[in-house]
Amino acid sequence: MNKVHALVFSMMMLLVGASGLVVSDTQTLPSDQAPMNQFGGDTSFEAQCSKSSFEDVFTYTWANFDVTVADNWRTAQIQAVAWVNGTMADDFRAFLDGLLDGLIPSGGDGWLSSDEREAVRAVAADCVEYTMTRVGVRDGEHHRGGPAVDWRNATWVEDGVSIDEWNMVPERHESVRSCTSFGSSDCYEVPVSPGDARDCDTNVVNVDECRIELMLLGTVDLYNIQSLETLTLAMNTSNISRATYTVTAPYVEGMRVSLFEECEGRDLLHGGTTTPLRGSCIGDGSSVATFAYNELGGLVLTIMPDRPNSFWPAGEDLFFDLTTIPPSVDEVPIWTPIAPENGTTWLFSTEFSSSDPTSIMIGEWSEVAAWFSDEDAVSTLDLFCYEEESESNLVTESRSIVITIGRDVDFTTVACSAVDAAGQSTPTRHFHVMRGFLVNTPSNSSGVHDNLELVFTNITTTLPTNQVLLDVEVVVGLEWDGDGPTYYDEIVTLGLVNVSQEIFFSGDARVATPGPLNVWFKYSGTGVYERIEKSDIFLQKIGSPPILSILESRWTGTEWVMNGMFSDPDGEDVTFTMFINGENVGSVQSTGNSWSVGPIDFQLFEPGAYTVTVQGCDSSGMCSISERSLNSTSALYQPPLGESPEDGGDSGTGFVPFPLYSSFMGILAAAFMYGRGHRKEQ
Repeated sequence: MNKVHALVFSMMMLLVGASGLVVSDTQTLPSDQAPMNQFGGDTSFEAQCSKSSFEDVFTYTWANFDVTVADNWRTAQIQAVAWVNGTMADDFRAFLDGLLDGLIPSGGDGWLSSDEREAVRAVAADCVEYTMTRVGVRDGEHHRGGPAVDWRNATWVEDGVSIDEWNMVPERHESVRSCTSFGSSDCYEVPVSPGDARDCDTNVVNVDECRIELMLLGTVDLYNIQSLETLTLAMNTSNISRATYTVTAPYVEGMRVSLFEECEGRDLLHGGTTTPLRGSCIGDGSSVATFAYNELGGLVLTIMPDRPNSFWPAGEDLFFDLTTIPPSVDEVPIWTPIAPENGTTWLFSTEFSSSDPTSIMIGEWSEVAAWFSDEDAVSTLDLFCYEEESESNLVTESRSIVITIGRDVDFTTVACSAVDAAGQSTPTRHFHVMRGFLVNTPSNSSGVHDNLELVFTNITTTLPTNQVLLDVEVVVGLEWDGDGPTYYDEIVTLGLVNVSQEIFFSGDARVATPGPLNVWFKYSGTGVYERIEKSDIFLQKIGSPPILSILESRWTGTEWVMNGMFSDPDGEDVTFTMFINGENVGSVQSTGNSWSVGPIDFQLFEPGAYTVTVQGCDSSGMCSISERSLNSTSALYQPPLGESPEDGGDSGTGFVPFPLYSSFMGILAAAFMYGRGHRKEQ
């Protein structure tokens, strides 16, 4: 169950600072009604509330929202009633009490008082004025939004929202008691959770006596609607269920709903979802909308969304196209100018050694929807695509068109058409699907080092039906890390090439990180359908190990330090480990492109020869080492004043560009782990 949004907590803090949680007259507001800005603002009050909806501020079991549009279509009044039933009411009271914990002495004590209720109610009303209404209305040509179009343009009018409640703090609760008031003289409070009898009204015996009812009355600004000939009403119903919205419009001659669409799948977390074409949304039917007219002739929309938050972050938007234009005559559906022409060819490739069938995406629904036009929504058209001599429709449940071709088939023809509800059909168009080439690496190896090398063989660009030679261009793309392909500038031309000829491609692969690689092809050309294809060839980027170098090693008394630099040719992170005579005695810290170990106090070790090794491994598991040999004997037996201990024959290897600083405590602990013991005093 959703809780009251955390922003209410911020509201309470603001109220405490301003008035000690006492409901009092606020500062004078402008007399004119100004729309509240939903998005942005300098104060935390506005900023936090503007990110929320009514459902974030109040949770409910069920709610009814009645929306009445003014005669001038400039504003609309919203009247809402929400019921909080059963144990949900207990949770609601407990959360409100918890918001006050630490703010006032009685906050968080398991009791909710009448004064606390009034404080929350006042702040919540102010907060709702900034919340998103989830609704937008725009006049002009019907559309589904796009860049620079914000549908959420219906905003609350300033000082135009009031909130009331019933039974939040029941006066006749079985455990009601008086309380010390911080804002009034008649304070009383009840426990947030009732007893087992759930007796919240000792005068009556009712079902669910502890329920809460919330009431809202407010006005929203619809901005400047200039024409009623065509209007689009948009509603974001993401994370909404258990609610009914009734929208009543004033009488407008000829006003009707020309199209209702349920559009699902918008990514609420990351955004960037492609705006759907009008009429292309399929919908799952979970949200229901009905249309009628009242006794005054006004249009009435009844909307019952059912999009619980378990679907998050996939959202849902409802669109209602309103118009006064009479319905058009039922025309035959047609192919649009951007639809593929009759005889268009889809090229595909196959990995050289593969014997598996190949699935070719003729078009996803987002593409196919733009191929047809009808006075009704294109989502109502029945699509038919058949491979020659087959009775299996290639149109999937998602309305995409997919064909699967066996390894022994190089060419086939597909016939497609669309039929409306009256049985009227577009002309049938025939498309070609042809294997353009086989692809492999020169050595049949899947390993890729610095360069991506491909061989195109069995190249076919001549249509067997009419011997037309296609002038085909292919652009190669390389993908790693699953972030989509990066395409090379070089274009592979498959034109006047004999089927026995081969074409070699080479591209720089050093930018790719080690791991699996995907090869993509982008096809284009006259008579060729422009499409991208993820090849079935499997490749693996082979990385290079880190490069380590030693810059310095030195003695200071009985302590020894060493430092150096490192780099990784593939740009991966590098982790370090230190060994003394092959024993792991701890890790090495790094800073930037430098590493260091020590100081190591060799008084903790027996005198003698040692080899200190620093190993650096990248994210792909490839490792390099730098090591130095030393002898601690001369350092531990102090020479006469003025003499320096011998270096011990240091020998280091490697190169690097970046530093590390080891922890003295880590090295000391590592030395004890090594277990050499203390040097005996002589």
